[in-house]
Amino acid sequence: MFNAIQKRGKLLAVVAGLAGILAMTAMSSGAGARDGVAALVTSKVAVASHDGQVLATITIDNHGERTVYVPRVFLQEGEPEGNLFEVRDSSNGDPLDYIGMMVKRPPPTKKDFVAVKPHSKVSNTLDISNSYRFVSGRHAYQISLNAGYLTDLNKLEQQNAIEPAAAVMFAHVGQ
Repeated sequence: MFNAIQKRGKLLAVVAGLAGILAMTAMSSGAGARDGVAALVTSKVAVASHDGQVLATITIDNHGERTVYVPRVFLQEGEPEGNLFEVRDSSNGDPLDYIGMMVKRPPPTKKDFVAVKPHSKVSNTLDISNSYRFVSGRHAYQISLNAGYLTDLNKLEQQNAIEPAAAVMFAHVGQ
């Protein structure tokens, strides 16, 4: 009987140890983990729609302990130069067509990224009025940011997905 309890205790210890290893692996290989260091980077989108104009304000927060790098295109002025957002019709979930500027670029270089220091954020407002095929009349939409970041400018191919915030709903009266 004592041997059975002892074996059961060892088995529980092994299971607990494996669970701990799995938990540590999940934490270090989760979104934003590179080289064993997790950089928690999140995004938020706020939308203002008035007079036929849709302005999307992007905020990217670096909650981590190291500097990260986001594509400079998120911080440019005016209209986006590519499909940076996922915009959906709230009534049926269908994505809106991106009809805005598409700029052909060479592969990204270090100059195409902006540093975001630890525990800081960057923010920018883009006019997406002419970038998506908004339906005529008053409609409700959902928007989220398609974004990534780097933890090392020497590893441009290792882009991490930014943890997206929940899609934001907004109403817009299309022309």
